[in-house]
Amino acid sequence: MPIVHVPSSPHTVAGNRRLRSLVLNDAGRITLSTLIFFVLTAAVVYLALLFVPPWMAYRAMLEVIQEQVGAAAVSSDDEVGDRIMATAKAWDVPITKDQIEITRTDGRMSISTQWDVTVNVLGGRYHRVLHFAPSTESPVVPAAR
Repeated sequence: MPIVHVPSSPHTVAGNRRLRSLVLNDAGRITLSTLIFFVLTAAVVYLALLFVPPWMAYRAMLEVIQEQVGAAAVSSDDEVGDRIMATAKAWDVPITKDQIEITRTDGRMSISTQWDVTVNVLGGRYHRVLHFAPSTESPVVPAAR
């Protein structure tokens, strides 16, 4: 069976050479700029994996707190606290039901809570404490009868 050689277009060959010269030098070794790019990309991904989950949990908690203030006219404080705790458990938020402050005064309702998350960077060499304190306040509209 004969070997068939399919010629490449000159644009593809030139493009491959340029790409290769960005990543590898003439000796076939990786260039310093490529190495720096890979190290910086890995660092950004590593830090994102550490810091994004606590912020996503904060956003989920803030959303459920705002929803519960909106539904306050038809829910008791215990039901509101239970729903907030269910979200906290689902997102591994380190709070207890005692830390959820629900206040009803003069037709207004406010819900707030707070917690701290310690992020350990580089296997615990560096610590960063993130403080979260979601809260909201809204007028309570009486339920239609």
